[in-house]
Amino acid sequence: MKSDLVEVCILGKSVGLKGALRLHNRSDFIEQYKKGAKFYDKFGNLFSIKSYEPSNSLVIFEGFDSVEKAKELTNRVLYRTIEDTKKSCKLKKDEYFYFDIIGSMVYEDGDLLGRIDDILEVGAGFLFSIKTDLDLVSQNLPKQFYIPYQDNFIIKIDTATKKVEVKNSMNILINS
Repeated sequence: MKSDLVEVCILGKSVGLKGALRLHNRSDFIEQYKKGAKFYDKFGNLFSIKSYEPSNSLVIFEGFDSVEKAKELTNRVLYRTIEDTKKSCKLKKDEYFYFDIIGSMVYEDGDLLGRIDDILEVGAGFLFSIKTDLDLVSQNLPKQFYIPYQDNFIIKIDTATKKVEVKNSMNILINS
């Protein structure tokens, strides 16, 4: 599988007689599902949308416009390239793609706390999962901790330098 792919949806069961499949969106960008949009599976197979009905999340792919052909795609996970994702999904101010944040180094008052290795959606918010810097782990601090994605903790995210400045987070690490 190509390394520049991002998981965006899972295809569910077939619906009707024309090859429609239930699309289970795994992204925040429903607008990417439109006629002609290209997606890949884990084997690198290319799929192009023939039609998409957002009101009931039904999709038909080129070459899969019969019940029998559509059933071949049931439970298939689909991906988009990072480049296509950035082109088709417009971010608002202070919004970021997960893939732009994961891998960022986390600093508080100039001190490296660790690296973001995942982003978890919990309740109405998000948590950055931080792999603690080895220097801090050697001081008997936890190997992993979580920082809420809230103004009380996040000062600045710079996706160009992969650097996140935080506050009040060393206390979280110490008390984890």
